[in-house]
Amino acid sequence: MKKDTQLSVFLRNVPGELGRFADLMGESNVNILAMFIQNAADYIQEMFEARGRSIKRTASAASYGSVIKEAKEYSLIRVVVDQPEKALDLLKQAEYWVNASEVLVLKLENKPGTLGNISKDFGDANININYVYGSGTLEMERAIYVFHVQDVDLALKSLSSTQTSGVQ
Repeated sequence: MKKDTQLSVFLRNVPGELGRFADLMGESNVNILAMFIQNAADYIQEMFEARGRSIKRTASAASYGSVIKEAKEYSLIRVVVDQPEKALDLLKQAEYWVNASEVLVLKLENKPGTLGNISKDFGDANININYVYGSGTLEMERAIYVFHVQDVDLALKSLSSTQTSGVQ
């Protein structure tokens, strides 16, 4: 388990853009360790539909429509790379919109219940998980998960004190 840097990059939502991004990283010998892509328009549309079914909408349908229309132009990619400072410089030079933030990267035992145990431990320590993404294969003993939490140092401390099994 370690604190790391995540880069949040807005990519134009056009064919070939992910390839352009990945080529920039590869040609510069920057290895992508974890990645999550979210289409902003899809997220907003799903939020609009969910709020209509289950909870009161906080904005008008016209407001959602305007935001969805604008959001269709971009997707948000979140990446953890082996050389975040170098990648940040490269992306800025290539005129990408990019931000850096701290995240917690955990290698979890790849078995049912491990993610639930970690999430429960965070909840017990009053640590909100803003989002998490991860991956593994059935053959792997460990899976990598990236946690975006309000206070990474507090999250690390809480994990150290709970002795949660299955975490590295």
